Amino acid sequence: MSALEKRIIKETKKPLEKVDSRPHSKINVNFNINSSSNEVERFAVSVLKTLINNNVPPTPENFKIYFEKLLDEKDLDFQKKIQELFDFEESSYSENRVEIEKDIKKIFSGINSIIEVVNSIYKNILLLKKISQEIKQEISHNENSIILESITNNFDTKLNQFTNSISKQMKLLADKYKKTGETFKNIENSTIFDTRFGVYNKRYFLSQLKLEIEKIRKFHHKSSIIVVQIKDNILSQLPYQKDKIFLLKIIAKMLLKTSRRNDIVSYFGENSFIILLRHTDLESAKGACKRIYNLLTNSNIILNDTEINLEVGISLTDIKGNLETEESINYALEIANKNSKSGNIFDICESRS
Repeated sequence: MSALEKRIIKETKKPLEKVDSRPHSKINVNFNINSSSNEVERFAVSVLKTLINNNVPPTPENFKIYFEKLLDEKDLDFQKKIQELFDFEESSYSENRVEIEKDIKKIFSGINSIIEVVNSIYKNILLLKKISQEIKQEISHNENSIILESITNNFDTKLNQFTNSISKQMKLLADKYKKTGETFKNIENSTIFDTRFGVYNKRYFLSQLKLEIEKIRKFHHKSSIIVVQIKDNILSQLPYQKDKIFLLKIIAKMLLKTSRRNDIVSYFGENSFIILLRHTDLESAKGACKRIYNLLTNSNIILNDTEINLEVGISLTDIKGNLETEESINYALEIANKNSKSGNIFDICESRS
């Protein structure tokens, strides 16, 4: 064994030196917080106590949900104080993500436009080739056109070479476009927002509802769903699609305004929005239904110099842990549709078990 090998073995047998971990400030939570503590601290401790008393895992997500739930029970001055804190530290992540998803769609739309232009150029080249063939044929019938025929033959040869080269490039472009389309499809399948309205899309809502059902099965808490449907004749009176989208965009903003930060507000297609209220039982969700109804039906919306009086149907249902995702919402959609026609404020529909 060489001296170097002996040295390596000897050094590897040395005991490892103890390395102190990076020091962290110690956090002491005193549940018997005294009266000298500020109101926000006392409220935060009461939120944590409520989580523990309700046998809800005190995860950051659950803490945020209960923080907002219990905040609704506080006076307006305190809510305003907390709102100022929210505004101060609020992240623009959601807004940035919406803009990113919009930009991705614009990029792919731009690629489509480029492909259309290139395809048009290629068609013009083929047209030029056809014209060349026609001229060559006309010249061939003229006995005094030997020189012209030679020129056109030469031109035709070069044009064929150019066309073949373009054809290969078009094939390569088509392959690249196909791969780009597949990548875009993958990205689109992972988007979470409906970029037209700035709320979550249907796919993301269903994924969150599925996750919530699994949590309910495990922890047995209460969560609810609210469905909001705009009456058919409201949208049908708008002649242009852009006006319908604009109206739905206004409604989406109002729903966001009246919802908690941790509610999942989603556009569900056609004239329907759906909201997931986590850790919220039917009784508590009734208040949300009334707020939504009053906000929408009492809002003055002017579109193209026409005042639109919103008419909506709302339904409310609890989420059963023994149901699948679609079953938890189908009945609520059905009832909301009936309410939009009957004029009821909202109906509570027990989930079918």
